[in-house]
Amino acid sequence: MLGACSVDEVGEFPTGAELNEAPYERGAEIDQTYEYDLYVHCGVEWARIDGDWWQTSPLNDGNQNPPEGWENPLHSGELVLTDDTSATFTGPDGPIEFTRTDRPESPIDCE
Repeated sequence: MLGACSVDEVGEFPTGAELNEAPYERGAEIDQTYEYDLYVHCGVEWARIDGDWWQTSPLNDGNQNPPEGWENPLHSGELVLTDDTSATFTGPDGPIEFTRTDRPESPIDCE
């Protein structure tokens, strides 16, 4: 989808009870591997991990979409918190490093 989109327009990521559990909500443990659905509909930059929003260097196709060949709107993989401020998401295309921010609200707004 080109143009403006938000998490609410395409559905929460992931839907249902999973959002209230680790690793999305508080309680994620360091060095534990979690199944993780990364929201990539507007490209890759943000992830909700351990109750906060974590950021990585933007990765997209140049039109606010995930890279070619990625699942959309969610890209499945595994997540490991390496410490209190660093996490690694590993999907079929390799690892992506995320850093914790102090944002409790969603920063995702594709405009």
